[in-house]
Amino acid sequence: MKQWMWRTFVKDYENFKDPEVRGRYTKLTGTLGIIVNSVLCVIKIVLGLAINSIAVVADGAHDMADSLAACITMVGARIARKPADKDHPYGHARVEYLCSLVVSAIVLVVGYELMRNSIDKCIHPVETDFSWLMVGFMLFAILLKGSSALFTIATGKHINSLPVIAAGTDNRNDVISSIIIVLGMLIHHFAGIELDGYMGCLVSLFILYSGVELIKETISPLLGEPPEKELVESMYEIILSHPEVIGVHDMVVYNYGPGKEFASFHAEVDSRGDIMELHDVIDNIEKELHDQLKITVTCHMDPVEVDNPIRLQMQDVIARTIRDMEDVESYHDLRVVPGPTHVNIIFDVVLSPGCKLSKDEIHQALADAIKKEGDRFETVINFDNAYI
Repeated sequence: MKQWMWRTFVKDYENFKDPEVRGRYTKLTGTLGIIVNSVLCVIKIVLGLAINSIAVVADGAHDMADSLAACITMVGARIARKPADKDHPYGHARVEYLCSLVVSAIVLVVGYELMRNSIDKCIHPVETDFSWLMVGFMLFAILLKGSSALFTIATGKHINSLPVIAAGTDNRNDVISSIIIVLGMLIHHFAGIELDGYMGCLVSLFILYSGVELIKETISPLLGEPPEKELVESMYEIILSHPEVIGVHDMVVYNYGPGKEFASFHAEVDSRGDIMELHDVIDNIEKELHDQLKITVTCHMDPVEVDNPIRLQMQDVIARTIRDMEDVESYHDLRVVPGPTHVNIIFDVVLSPGCKLSKDEIHQALADAIKKEGDRFETVINFDNAYI
């Protein structure tokens, strides 16, 4: 079903990494969300008032918030596609994250107000009229909104859009809320226990919870998340497909919003190679990464003495030493700098986040291992953090 929807309503749907195509996907889910939520909102509020059910009114108000959220998401997606300008050289893609924060604030306000009204009804209960028509409509609403939620989440994951995924997740929470309301109606009808106020509180809690989760999911990429594993693997595959590149390190990926990613890395090359030819290879790699992955990259070229016997000796020593060190991921930039009294062995060590070993402990262990190979060897280490 989702494939049919994408194919039918999204022009050039297979090219979903293109900003214009991503905008069409967002417009599709936004339009669907506005239509579904607006219809359900009006009917739930009218019927909820008719049977004196604060829980149903609360559910309808949440639908209204979802409809407004869909509008904001569509507007945000349109702004996010604006090209870079003088004041925003990296584009406007992060507007999507700001829209998610606005949606989260709306959800929290709605949840708070409905919680307040629901608590008031728990304290001052009003008899709720039972209606099989209302139960039937709520079951229909569950099926309709459940289908919309599944489609929206699938679309958001397909185009890697946080606001779209958030909207779908919020719709999924609405389905849970509606199920709770139906259960409350049936319990009231068959057992005579008035639970409408308490069900309204539960619905409000779901609304507040979804608002908090939306905020957490939005703040995380603004603070800076590691890049997706698939993206990094694709970058390595493209870079290392060129035989002139011996190794890759110091890769950092910067996210300025969906479809606006930048990266830098170091490519190791044979120091004996022709500098102009190697520069041409690096240019081609940068172009391939941009064309295939839509990512703008800058590459630093590191010459390596591949046939230096001391370097080959130290490669084995360092690899054996860090193999059993917890949270030490790798090393790179190994250089041998001889002098009249000693030989400096210089390299970088990459530490994973939260490394339990201190830098002094790591340095001492590696220095001791290298010293065993000869008293003239001195160890110089630069420590890097793993960003991918």
